[in-house]
Parts: sequence; C-alpha cells; structure tokens
Amino acid sequence: MSYFVKIETLINTQGQFFMHNKKLTKYLSALLLLLLTSCAASPEMQARRDEYDRTIPTCSNDSDCQAKWQAARAWVVANSDFGIRSESDSRIMATSNIVSQGGLGAVVDRVANGNDYQILVDLECFSAYGCPNILDSMLDFNNSVNAAGN
Repeated sequence: MSYFVKIETLINTQGQFFMHNKKLTKYLSALLLLLLTSCAASPEMQARRDEYDRTIPTCSNDSDCQAKWQAARAWVVANSDFGIRSESDSRIMATSNIVSQGGLGAVVDRVANGNDYQILVDLECFSAYGCPNILDSMLDFNNSVNAAGN
C-alpha cells in the first residue's frame, strides 16, 4: 500500500512543480513547438517534392522501357561521382564502397507497378560537406528519363 502512496505523491509533486513554474512550462511548450515546426517542409519544398512524385518515369512496353532504361543509365554515368558498380535489367548501382571517397552516388530501380514499371532513382551523398541539392538532381533525372520515352 505504501507503494501506491509514493506513486501518487510523486505524480502530485510533479504536477505541482509544473503548475508552480508556469514560466518553465511556457518555455518548454515553446521549445516543443519550435522543434515540431522545424520538421515541417516549406511550401516551396513540398511543391518540389510533389513535382518529383508527379514526374516519376513510367513505361508500359518493351521499347519505351528500353529507351528510358538507357536514358537512366546515361544520366547515372553523367551525374554520379562514381562508376557503375553493378547493373542488371532492374537495377543500376553507382555508389562508393570506400569510406574515404566522397561525392554523389546513384541507385536506379525498375519496379513493377501494376501493368507498368516505375523507374526510381535514389541519390546518396557521400560527403561531409554536403552535395548539391539532391532533390534538384532527382527532378533532373525524372525529366531526362521521361524525355527519352515514346
């Protein structure tokens, strides 16, 4: 029974602590609000993410898929700081496996989506100093690959 009394006392003590320290409560609330809003994307950034989602390359027949896959490979060769390490009909990988190398790496996947395929790019920054805007590069990939389609 004394265990429950201690828990109740602890709860009341903590509740009273925050009730008596309204300044502290206000500061903690403001800090929490600041942390939560810092995670939110600006309207401009959200619009760019939406544009990326809208422009993901798709293909539905062999000739369209082949043309877009070749364009995806050409984009990787031109824009990745690393050579292609592995390649198949469904994946192109140009990333670093050496910790001391820095730059922009790319992994491209062709993924079934119903009767169609999506060609998805994942860009990785291997640099302590950051890389150019990765979202801009992803949009450039989408536009370049889509331009190759039938």
